Amino acid sequence: MTEFSKVTTEKGTYNRFILVKGRNLKDIQPKIQEWVEIFGAGEPVNLTINKTDFNSWTLIKLPKNELLTAYNYHNLVYWFLGTPPEDQNYADYSIGISIDKNGESTYLIYNDYDLREKIATNDDVFGISEKNQKFILSIPFDELKASKNKEIADFDKFLNKNGIDLNKIKTDKLNWTELQIKVE
Repeated sequence: MTEFSKVTTEKGTYNRFILVKGRNLKDIQPKIQEWVEIFGAGEPVNLTINKTDFNSWTLIKLPKNELLTAYNYHNLVYWFLGTPPEDQNYADYSIGISIDKNGESTYLIYNDYDLREKIATNDDVFGISEKNQKFILSIPFDELKASKNKEIADFDKFLNKNGIDLNKIKTDKLNWTELQIKVE
């Protein structure tokens, strides 16, 4: 089995999604707008992002766009967690799902505050490939470290525990609402 690595996450064959939820998440559009204003580096940006309700989650489908590199995508997943208590609009849970169109290296990243206190730093998220290769991803440093930690759930168990049906996302028969994100 090929080692899952940072290079794997940078392949151009992914459809990228984010699942968010939380009692303090009022609206995803201002979160994405704020992120684009910062990561757009002063360049004009015009993104069409799709969203839909997905069980208890809001599912966000991201377009192919040069701004949405692997690094920036991982950063956006993390961005939804906000900076409470100053931030009044943030998610308690944010999961990035990257579905490989070639069916080789689908993976997900997620936050887990309890687990982070035990085994990681403040700016890390956890990751699992569909082949159950586990890793810890440093958001600011864009470093991926393989992990054998048993507390990082297996891929299918994680999906089941969180009520996420990957096949439903893959079939793309969901009822999407378009959001326009513009920076002039």
